[in-house]
Amino acid sequence: MNGEEPNIFNGLNTQMINTAIETMRNNTEMAKVTFSVRSEWNGDFSVMSTSKDFRLGGQNVVRNTEYKMQYDFPVQLLGDGKEPTVCEGCMGALAACLTQTMLAHGTSKGIQLDSIKIDVEGDVDMRGFSGISNDVRPGAHQFRVKIIIKSRSASKEQLDELREIGKKFSSAFDTFTNGTNVIVV
Repeated sequence: MNGEEPNIFNGLNTQMINTAIETMRNNTEMAKVTFSVRSEWNGDFSVMSTSKDFRLGGQNVVRNTEYKMQYDFPVQLLGDGKEPTVCEGCMGALAACLTQTMLAHGTSKGIQLDSIKIDVEGDVDMRGFSGISNDVRPGAHQFRVKIIIKSRSASKEQLDELREIGKKFSSAFDTFTNGTNVIVV
């Protein structure tokens, strides 16, 4: 940057946020991101998923770190119980995306946030996954999301608006509530 100290608000660099938004506004290709994940079975019900590089605006972005996510089943469901289930991973991703969405938009609106906590609970009927019943979906039937935002300076109306913004602009919330095309090749 040009030697200026960055403006940090809610732990985020607002200059970088504004620059990113302007870049996407002026060049819509820069708003298009493609992520990829590879998953490998590790025996029993253990699965390791990894991600590293991604594409932004059609260009490859190389990251120095490979990120790992490990999944398993609880012992009561015949797993080793060493890692969270995929369903818990989905719920964690939903909560994290809602948090990041509300944080970014709250910061851009100048709302000081003290904390965001999200509790997610989900129901799965294992008869669907196991094939016992064709009348039962194998996926989660419902997620219940409780959003707790704390701010010493924001009004109740501002915090309510942030909750609605989270639901409106979170990519994970959109994917879960509106679905997405999945093509198996």
